[in-house]
Amino acid sequence: MNVELIFQIAGIGILTSIFHIVLKQAGKEEYSFIATLAGVAIALIMVIQLLAELLEQVKGVFFL
Repeated sequence: MNVELIFQIAGIGILTSIFHIVLKQAGKEEYSFIATLAGVAIALIMVIQLLAELLEQVKGVFFL
């Protein structure tokens, strides 16, 4: 497993939480929600790509 990917997802989580806190303190709750949703979407896309790669490797092992 690629440790770099784990650090990237953790970095996205940290940045998302910082944006959420800053925007919420500024009174922009709507934008903080959108920033949080965008961070989750980016991390989810990264995980889905990793799962697709895993499934391709499993197909290759079983010659499907």
